Amino acid sequence: MIEAVPSLLTLNTVATALAVSPHTVRSWVRKGRLRPVRLCRRLLFDPAEVARMVAEAR
Repeated sequence: MIEAVPSLLTLNTVATALAVSPHTVRSWVRKGRLRPVRLCRRLLFDPAEVARMVAEAR
């Protein structure tokens, strides 16, 4: 039986939601501020991880 797979956000979706460029989101990943889920070369993000980063930034 397949377990529930969490919905993941794309890099562009996260950038749009936070009103920053995709380059900024990639920079946060390189600096370790935002942890992605990597599928091949794609960067996907758990909504809870994005919320955590925003809460820490406040």
